[in-house]
Amino acid sequence: MLLQKFDVSITNASKGMALMLILWHHLFYEKPEMGLVVYQTALLAKVCVGIYVVLSGYGLAESIKHKALDLGAFYKRRVMKLYMNYWFIALLFIPIGTLFMGRTLEGVFGEHAYFKLFIQMLGIHMYTDVGYGYNATWWFMSLIVVLYAIFPLVFKLTAKFNLWFVAFSALLLFADIPLVNDWIFPFTMGIYLSQHNGFVRLFAWLEKQGKARFVILLVATVFFAWYRQNGYLFDSVRADTFFGIALILWTTELVLVSEYAKRALVFIGVHSFNIFLFHTFIYYYYWGSFIYSFQSPILIFAVLLGLCLVVSVGIETLKQKIGFNKLI
Repeated sequence: MLLQKFDVSITNASKGMALMLILWHHLFYEKPEMGLVVYQTALLAKVCVGIYVVLSGYGLAESIKHKALDLGAFYKRRVMKLYMNYWFIALLFIPIGTLFMGRTLEGVFGEHAYFKLFIQMLGIHMYTDVGYGYNATWWFMSLIVVLYAIFPLVFKLTAKFNLWFVAFSALLLFADIPLVNDWIFPFTMGIYLSQHNGFVRLFAWLEKQGKARFVILLVATVFFAWYRQNGYLFDSVRADTFFGIALILWTTELVLVSEYAKRALVFIGVHSFNIFLFHTFIYYYYWGSFIYSFQSPILIFAVLLGLCLVVSVGIETLKQKIGFNKLI
């Protein structure tokens, strides 16, 4: 089926796929006892970060594609929405930890606990001695806040210099830039794909290959996965831009042929940011014994995903009742 537009529904489906990879990665990347396949796929599943960064660059670029970039409106709408959702989840889960689960602020942060929590709520904690803070998964906020901040500049440079700037951003993978250096390239690639209708063009080329496209995509995906774990120079997370794009193309193939898969992945994708923010509390900090008690990796994963979706639906219902979405 010909892809006319890489729209919000496909973006959300890809986020849903990435969210499931996040859960699989976090559940099993430190669990070799679960078996070789589970363990190795959990290591590979860290590509989820690269997928989110590509999609973030793509989505931000799409949002201003046919209109002038208003810096004030952009930062007000995008950055504040990011922070408000982050703070809302923190406001729900940190009190649970401090009051009922024995995870106190002083126990986590030590001296100056409230000031360090404030730094974490600003999303700049990974650039300070606060480190991972109250929730290790929130390291991503330190990354995405900076990427949002530099988006207008990266967007203009990508539009002006095209692949030359994309190549330059790839060189930044080797620059000594705290945290951000590993992710400027996939972010820029996402912007470039938006500016040049890249996903549609990639998919159109694959469609022309007929059924051979599945072999081409499979070989490319296996190669990127292997190179990520065993390659040189552009290995590890530096390979996740292309590995992630390959998985996004697989997801696109799936949602174009199966309406049920599309609905399921879109539903998960809509809740992906919420679940990213709180899932570590459920499987690790608060109720880990319960989650891992199911023993089977598939069942463990399914229970965590199901619980996270139920909690996220509840959070969204609460937001509606208190007018949170109107506020942001």
